[in-house]
Amino acid sequence: MKNVITGLENLCLNPPSRLPGSWGLLCNPAAVTSDYSFALDILLERFPGRLKVILGPQHGFFAERQDNMVESAHAPHPRYGLPVYSLYGETRRPTRPMLEGLDVLLVDLPDMGCRVYTFFTTMVACMEEAAKLGVAIWVLDRPNPLGRGMDEGPLLPPELFSFVGPHSMPLRHSLTL
Repeated sequence: MKNVITGLENLCLNPPSRLPGSWGLLCNPAAVTSDYSFALDILLERFPGRLKVILGPQHGFFAERQDNMVESAHAPHPRYGLPVYSLYGETRRPTRPMLEGLDVLLVDLPDMGCRVYTFFTTMVACMEEAAKLGVAIWVLDRPNPLGRGMDEGPLLPPELFSFVGPHSMPLRHSLTL
């Protein structure tokens, strides 16, 4: 069996020679390394002073909102004091103040490869808003836990695009973010 190196681990093991200065991080507690170290802790340790903002998807940055459609609020991180902004609360997209001053937004969200899971939509919204401000997006990709299966379901027609289906894609696309 081969070991998988996630995008997070690859960044830490092989950082680019010219690293951008200020970073944001979009993730949740499932963003871990192969030894189960949390992305936030690893990035703060490996790249001190770079991380400025944390963004959380549906269910919250701490995955504390497991009921469907329960929003979470913004709050400082209890240990590190960094701002933690919810992208499933008063807004579903990052606002200008959330991204201003960042050079790069790291995205580390495990995804099941299913259209109705909202992490893809959240990542797309981050890409769109970051592009307006010239903030780079680095997707720290990781394997789809369901594997590479067959696509299932019809393509979503444009008239049905929503937060649980922002693009024409099958119900199960079997891809990673």
